[in-house]
Amino acid sequence: MKKGLMFLAVAMMFVFVFAGCASAPAADAGKAGAVVTTGSAGVPLWNFESNTTDGWHGNGKWGKRMTVNADPKFVTEGKYSLKIDATGCVGWNQDVAIFDGPFNDSFGKFTSISMDVIVPKESIAGIDYAQIFVVISGAANSWYQVPQGLKEGVNKLVYAIDNSNTSGDLWHMYLVFNSGKPFTGPVYIDNVTGK
Repeated sequence: MKKGLMFLAVAMMFVFVFAGCASAPAADAGKAGAVVTTGSAGVPLWNFESNTTDGWHGNGKWGKRMTVNADPKFVTEGKYSLKIDATGCVGWNQDVAIFDGPFNDSFGKFTSISMDVIVPKESIAGIDYAQIFVVISGAANSWYQVPQGLKEGVNKLVYAIDNSNTSGDLWHMYLVFNSGKPFTGPVYIDNVTGK
């Protein structure tokens, strides 16, 4: 009888020890899941928290239209956003906002690029349509473009990317403004992320 009780005690100890061991990977799996969830937020590309334009610029008459904004009304994350004075911008304009690199090492693997675009009511008043195209230029495709429409207020734009067009050497990225009538004020860009 004592041997039976001793065997039962040892068996129960085995169950508790192995049950404890079995639950440890589940806790680790939860931590691994948290890492994946954090990663699903994307890779920050440009957030302007350096209090600079992070390398973005305009060309020609758009050369001095880009500044850093610190007014919290026009920031979606952090303390700063990119302010583009789009006044008079009408039709297709690929010189408004250009980035010449260097690009994030993961850029060619992204399947989407998202950004927050804040459009004040007075900037878009009377415009029948307005868009921002993301255009990526590189060895795989010299002009790969993806459009998104704009409306008044905060626009959470997500551009689906076919990364076969963005792999390899990258030359430029453009934010091409396209509209049926002229913008009458600034547009603000923040929280540009790749996934």
